[in-house]
Amino acid sequence: MISARIRELAEGIRPLFDDQAAQSLAEFWGSLPKASGSLGRLEYAAKHVALVRETMLPASDRLGLYVFCGDHGICAEPGGAEGPEATRRELLNFLRGELPAAVIAREFGIDRIVVDCGLSGEPEQGTHVYRVCEGALNFAVTAALTEDQVNAALDVGASLAAEAAQRHDFVAITQLGSGGGISASAVLGALTGRSATDVTFVDDLRDGEQVAARRNTIQRALARHQLDTVAPLSALRVLGSAELAAMTGFILAAAFERLPVFADDFTAAVAALLARSIAPDSLDVVVFPGCSSDPAWLKVLETLAVVPLLQLDATEGAGFHSAVAMHLVASVLKCGRLLAAGVVARRAAAEAGESVQELA
Repeated sequence: MISARIRELAEGIRPLFDDQAAQSLAEFWGSLPKASGSLGRLEYAAKHVALVRETMLPASDRLGLYVFCGDHGICAEPGGAEGPEATRRELLNFLRGELPAAVIAREFGIDRIVVDCGLSGEPEQGTHVYRVCEGALNFAVTAALTEDQVNAALDVGASLAAEAAQRHDFVAITQLGSGGGISASAVLGALTGRSATDVTFVDDLRDGEQVAARRNTIQRALARHQLDTVAPLSALRVLGSAELAAMTGFILAAAFERLPVFADDFTAAVAALLARSIAPDSLDVVVFPGCSSDPAWLKVLETLAVVPLLQLDATEGAGFHSAVAMHLVASVLKCGRLLAAGVVARRAAAEAGESVQELA
């Protein structure tokens, strides 16, 4: 059963776009000294952010990257995921600033907020600890989470988004944790009814046998739980994870707060799909910064009927696509502000010149 807070958020989310606002925004950008649409998809993304924020040129200086971390019991099954040791290794590298996403975020002045919502063992210094469990259980054997854990994780994400709306102009969400892509794949399969071949995320694998093993693991789990995953939140409980639930709650609250969210990776895209299933208009708040050529990632974007901002064919995670994309969109908005200021200055100068001529 969904928590009262999440139900209230879902019921309060309304369409974020309207034709009149879009027309006004198009006219404003058309008035700037440049060809209409000349900045391509970056201009489109800037307009998207502006519509969400309900202002022509929203602020773009305070950017945040939220990294949701958790462990996964499904790593015990065949499929190529290394488990908690790999998660800790990647987490420490991110915290030390030794992953590409962390380096780029630091260079661009993007705040990095690492959220431990489902790790096992001792918390790492530098993380924000909001644990609802110590790792999701092995969903090939049993349900990954309890109903209380799902609702707690949804509420964690919602609380963080409400805080983010006060701290940041726009943000990104991403997942860190070995096995997270497997969990998101299974949820995608349950939500769409597609086969394991279509929905299994394999960017982290290079061995054909591991790919086959992972697909087989997901197919077995989907078959095992088919009667328990008819509803979206049931699929999240049985097959999901603390991070996936927290990111779903984050998107819902961000839509309520009109805070643009860059859904960075495959798991974040599945979170957007879950959020849409709870509140369809929540998708308006989401920007998809990029994706790899992984078939499952492309499939979830196709299901959402969205096109990523960038197509870099990059497989780097932990916020890489968003760190690049947010900086570019912020730069376009700054460009728009400077161009608009120039138009205003020239208009003022022209009016002043006319006044001088009239006096003469």
